Amino acid sequence: MLIKLSNALEVEMWEIFDFGHVANQKELKDALQAFSKTAGESALCLALKIIRAVNR
Repeated sequence: MLIKLSNALEVEMWEIFDFGHVANQKELKDALQAFSKTAGESALCLALKIIRAVNR
C-alpha cells in the first residue's frame, strides 16, 4: 500500500516519512505562500486536494 501511495504521489518512499520539515506556524505559512507563488495550476489543485483530505 505504501508503495502505491509513493508511486501515486510521485515521491520516494523515504520522503513520506521525512519529518524534518516540522516548523513553527509562521514558517509553515511562509513555505505555503512561497509554494503557491511558484507552483503551476495542476500542482496547486493537487496540493489543495491533499490539504482538504488531511483536514477532514
